[in-house]
Amino acid sequence: MSTQPPPRSAAPTDGKAIGQVELKKASQGAPGGPPRGRDTKLQSLGRQTISTLYMLVRNVKMYDPDNDIFIQPFENLRQAINTIVAVDGAYGLNAVGTTVYINGKQIQLDFASIDNVRFLTEEFKSRDVGGFNVTRPVQVQELKDFIWIFSPANDKNADEDGAAGRKLLNIKVGKFARIQEQLDKQEDAAIEAERKVDRKKYAMTVYARSIFYMRRFIERLQSGGQLPSMQPAQRLVQDLVDICVEQRSHFLGMTTTRAVDDYLMYHSVNTALIAIVFGHELGLSRSQMHELGLAALFHDIGIAEIDNAILNKRRTLTRDERRKIDLFPLHTVKTLLKGRSLDQQMIRRIIASYEAKVDYSMPMKDQNGNVRLVTPKVELGMYGTIINVAACYDALTSARPFREAYGPEVALTLMTSDMMYKFDPFLIRVFMRVMAIQPVRVLQPGQQSIAFG
Repeated sequence: MSTQPPPRSAAPTDGKAIGQVELKKASQGAPGGPPRGRDTKLQSLGRQTISTLYMLVRNVKMYDPDNDIFIQPFENLRQAINTIVAVDGAYGLNAVGTTVYINGKQIQLDFASIDNVRFLTEEFKSRDVGGFNVTRPVQVQELKDFIWIFSPANDKNADEDGAAGRKLLNIKVGKFARIQEQLDKQEDAAIEAERKVDRKKYAMTVYARSIFYMRRFIERLQSGGQLPSMQPAQRLVQDLVDICVEQRSHFLGMTTTRAVDDYLMYHSVNTALIAIVFGHELGLSRSQMHELGLAALFHDIGIAEIDNAILNKRRTLTRDERRKIDLFPLHTVKTLLKGRSLDQQMIRRIIASYEAKVDYSMPMKDQNGNVRLVTPKVELGMYGTIINVAACYDALTSARPFREAYGPEVALTLMTSDMMYKFDPFLIRVFMRVMAIQPVRVLQPGQQSIAFG
């Protein structure tokens, strides 16, 4: 059963919406700038359309688009889309991963909706859809024909005018690869525009963009999709290098931003930040710091290939689980080589990611049970040894499902005692100076030992 939508009417020119939702023209912000209230309403309507699309695409797996359960959702979607068309002249949705743009504006999503958006974009991708564009008011039947693309009854990718037998008139489907490339370019343009703002604020912006880039990289790696271009990563790391010289104290302060559930992306960016500051203290050139930062950013990327249930396990790992974790350096190399030529820079990046996991020497304990340094095992490169120190410090000061985060002083205590054999002793001394932290050797009340992992 289906309902007939109201007759199509011309788009109003006074800012009023079609249907029950109204997008009023608001007071202007800066001269020549967009209305503030209008942008707020676009965000709200954008989130509404995304939520409704998710519900429709999910349920069309079980029900035909003409089923009565879809009557109200389709009408809500029609009203919201036509409201935006009436005011902006178009509704253009571009969505890849967890990134959604409507009419060139990135829609701000709350954390609870991320999984729904990811489901929606994966379904889009499965039918070679990256979004769609509307320049005239749409009717419910055309929205049904669009949603039918994702029905089990359809086993073909969508064309720009929809699926065979259900062609679209006012909805133009955007191909996934083209939309993905378009979003990458939009991100690049946004980065360039923000270079001109206050450097301290820009430092936080670059940090946030780096986290976002690594989130997208990891998501595509885990889903088997095409990996993002490395060019944004190269520009972001170059910005981090430039900012490092001017804002080192603030720069290091950013690494205290952490999220337990998103450990890998934060750990990757934090390690790159610390390594760049460390490299600057050691007198590396800007080009060397850039190369070091890129190597640090991807040094642990192979962990993304390991099941989170293993990574977050609180109990002792089985032999098979330990073997899977031990293989992650191999996954790192494979990821670094995906779609990229094996030039000298890539070779150095691969070597650094491997050497960052190699202990500097063999541990030996004295008669009191204290670890003493013995002869270094092998000669390691500078990049790998720097990343080793930076990565270990960030790992220790990050909360994990199986333990709380250590404070900076306790982390350095571990690194200069029980774990001292892992690091070049010269680098540890420099690192303490960089971080302006002295290790402590005092346990918390009631604590008898320190465990690390």
